[in-house]
Amino acid sequence: MKKLVIAIAIVAAGVGGVSYANYVATQEVRTEVDKQLALVSDQTGATFKYAGLSASVISKSVEITSMEVISPEGDNVAHIQSIEVTGYETDKISPHTSFIVKSFQFDKDFVAKLPADTNEMLASASYDLSSSLDYDEQSGDSDVVLKLDAKDIASFNMDVGLANSKALMDASLAISKAQQEAGDTPLTYEQELQQQTLVMQAMSKLEPRNINLVLNNQGKLKELFVSELEKQGMTLEQMQMTLQQQLQQAPVTEEIAQALTDFAKGLNSLSISAKLPEGKTMMEVNQQIMMLAGQPEELVKFVNLEVKGE
Repeated sequence: MKKLVIAIAIVAAGVGGVSYANYVATQEVRTEVDKQLALVSDQTGATFKYAGLSASVISKSVEITSMEVISPEGDNVAHIQSIEVTGYETDKISPHTSFIVKSFQFDKDFVAKLPADTNEMLASASYDLSSSLDYDEQSGDSDVVLKLDAKDIASFNMDVGLANSKALMDASLAISKAQQEAGDTPLTYEQELQQQTLVMQAMSKLEPRNINLVLNNQGKLKELFVSELEKQGMTLEQMQMTLQQQLQQAPVTEEIAQALTDFAKGLNSLSISAKLPEGKTMMEVNQQIMMLAGQPEELVKFVNLEVKGE
């Protein structure tokens, strides 16, 4: 019995230590978040308020809850249910990092003041956004995923696989450190130019491996298309007919033309995927694609292109 009590005491002490560490981390993060929001406020004039903030030492995550965005005039612009950042570190690129925004929505009064040609359905929607980066420092491979969900309307997913990305990650880390060291002091023109050059040089070494794009109907995608077409004085049937005529003249394969036609008719889902040849930089791939622009069959083979529509 005594051993059990001792074990429980050890666990309790451990939990208490983590809780205290989380508390300290939360206070430190709150200070940094408030500092960054103040800088954004100075640049934009907008005000950012949030109800809660918590940090976890174990999961290396930070969550901000119930954020309000207020215009320089004092009007409510948008509400965000929560923002969660996981895995980010100041001294290295983590194997996995993510950024998640839940329920971003513009204020109704703000939407009412937008230009007349604004799509009201999109402006009034609630959005979930997530992005993640998986990075293998040894191989230099990385995978970037972006997901955007306009609730009850449509969702869009993008997944990009990259090789030889170490130079870009190192450049990103160097720029982050330079900005931290600068603090509140703005970077000079020369420093900004050096950072841009560093990123461009790193980008030139990237080797794209695969790309996947998916658009899915979440209920009102067809309604969205119809409303946008009406602004152009066109019906859905006219758009479908125009697309079919254009595809007959476009340098695309019959399979891709059929997939695009199927999507235009169904407006349920469209997926595009490509698996690119290894050992070629982005510039080299683009050059080859341009050379094959008038040869759709060869182009499809070169990038292993697949298109599906429903």
